[in-house]
Order: sequence, then structure tokens, then C-alpha cells
Amino acid sequence: MSPDHGTLDDMNFPITLGHAPLRPGFHRASRRWILLGGALQLLILGCRSPSTTVASPPSAIAPPPSRPIALVNRDRITIAEIEPELLEAIGGRVVQEHVLDVTLARTAAREGIVIDSSDVERERTMLVANLADDPDRGERLLEELRRSQGLGPIRFEALLRRNAMLRRLVARDVDVTEVVTRGAHDLRHGPKRVTRIIAVEDLRTAAEARGRLAAGTPFATVATETSVDASAARGGLLSPISRLDPSWPTAFREQVFELDLGSVSDPIQVDGRVLIVLVESETPATGVTFEAGRADAEADARLAVERLLMERLARRLMPEARIEALDPSLRWSLSPLGGSR
Repeated sequence: MSPDHGTLDDMNFPITLGHAPLRPGFHRASRRWILLGGALQLLILGCRSPSTTVASPPSAIAPPPSRPIALVNRDRITIAEIEPELLEAIGGRVVQEHVLDVTLARTAAREGIVIDSSDVERERTMLVANLADDPDRGERLLEELRRSQGLGPIRFEALLRRNAMLRRLVARDVDVTEVVTRGAHDLRHGPKRVTRIIAVEDLRTAAEARGRLAAGTPFATVATETSVDASAARGGLLSPISRLDPSWPTAFREQVFELDLGSVSDPIQVDGRVLIVLVESETPATGVTFEAGRADAEADARLAVERLLMERLARRLMPEARIEALDPSLRWSLSPLGGSR
């Protein structure tokens, strides 16, 4: 149940996109990252095992000669020499991206949708704007993000084009309601609480964790050692939570705002997990009224709805499990152990 916004370290890319809350990766993306969610999460789309079978190459056709790709002290390194390592490192992700791109292109063609350079540039502009209010800072964050995710010119261009196609395909289904708009305003201008969680599988484990806390063990330590949520690596720290943000489960938000600052909750059951919650601090509301901030709230709400619909469409286009890995290294990359799913 980790956040969608915040720093680059807060990002969790497997698509829940951006973040079906309170599941084994209890992550949600912050408002800053909403476009990123709609983009990168779809990129790395853990799309979890797409529904396309990779055909076996004809055995009668001899493989092409391996081409050199680098020189080290005048010695040539060929693509064949490092192919297994490349497949193991990122092959699964690249295959998934390729399958999604092909499926999206076919779907867009059936709908008469054509993506041009202006659509791609618009996606890039939106992404930078959602990374930071200051354009220079947004560009720096984008550069950092691209390097951390290995997004060179080819894959980054594909990501933007993919996002543009998804956005166009869901455009007619976007419906921004008053409830969603008010939630977006609260997320931008309402009070927010900084929270840590310990998420475990059952009440017995929760009771043991609660006992360690009562004995004086720091909350962050117990979270790191016990929690099954992705936030465990940060000592259970989540991005700031607003009272009306619908991307967090209602029961969880209610608990967060009922607790006194600095207090720890009793174990609560949320979305198939047992949670212990610590509220560390609260940032007060900005004082901007809903009517004064309506335009920004509607824009934020539209992005949020678009992102949700884009994720759902990507899931429909990439149903569970039929990439058949013919290469052992690719098979590892596509497996849960390999981290591509």
C-alpha cells in the first residue's frame, strides 16, 4: 500500500498502475505521479504475463551472424556473447512491452486512431508537469527516472506513444463526477497525514508485532522486519494520505484520521491484510475552498479517471499468462523470481 507520489524511491511500478491499495504491494501513486502511473506502470506493466505466445523460430533457418556491439581494448564484444545476460536482466519486460505495443496498435487501428508526434510530445509535457510544478525540476526528475528505469530514447518514445494510444482509446469513457472532483480537491488542498503501517497476513502475527511495539521496539524496525507490504523497505512509511482520496480503502482512511497523532492502532483488517497503523504527523489544509480550487480539482480528477481506465484497458488487452518463453534466460526474466511479473 505504498504511495504513488513522493520521491523516485517511493515509486512502485507493477501495474495496479500506480496502485490497487492494500494488497501485497499495498502501493498507491501520489498525485504528482498520476501521469507517471498511467505511463510507467503501463510500461513495466508487470502486465503480468501477457496472452500472446511467442512462436518458435524455424529450425531450418540458420541464425544470422552475431554482430559486434562494443570494443574493449580493441577486442570485439558481440551481441551473442552477452545475449543470455541481456535476456535475463530485462528480456521479460521488453517482450511484455512489445506485446502490449503490438496489441495497442491493432486496437487503435480498428478504432481509426492515429498517434502522431504532437500526441507524443503532449504526453511528455504532461509527464514533466506532473513530476514537479517547476519545469526545470520536472526535467531533472524525468532524467533521473529515465536513468533509473533504463529508459533510453527508443523505450521512452515507445512509452509515450503507448500512453497516448491508451489515453485516446479511453477518452470517450472518461466521466468526472462531483464526488471524484471533491476527492481530488481534498487530495490537493485538504489535511494530510504522514503514516506508517505494518501489514501482516493474520491476527496472530499482528499481535506479535503489537507486542514488540509495546516492548519499545521502534515501529520502523518492526515494519522492516515483519511487514509484507512494499513499504517495509522504508520502515512502513507511506505517502501523505488525505481524508477523501478514494484510492485508499475507506476503512483505512477512517482509521488514519480517527487516531491521535503519534498513536498506534489496534490491528485492523483491510483488503485481506491485517494492519497496524502509526500516524506520525499531519499537514494542515491549505485553506483553498472547493469552489476556488474547482478547476484544478477537475483537471486532477480527469487525470485520475483516465489513469484508472487506461490501466483497465491495458489489463484487458494483456490477459493473464500466455507468453511462452523458449529461452531459459527469458524464462527466468518472465518468472516471479525474475521480477518481471
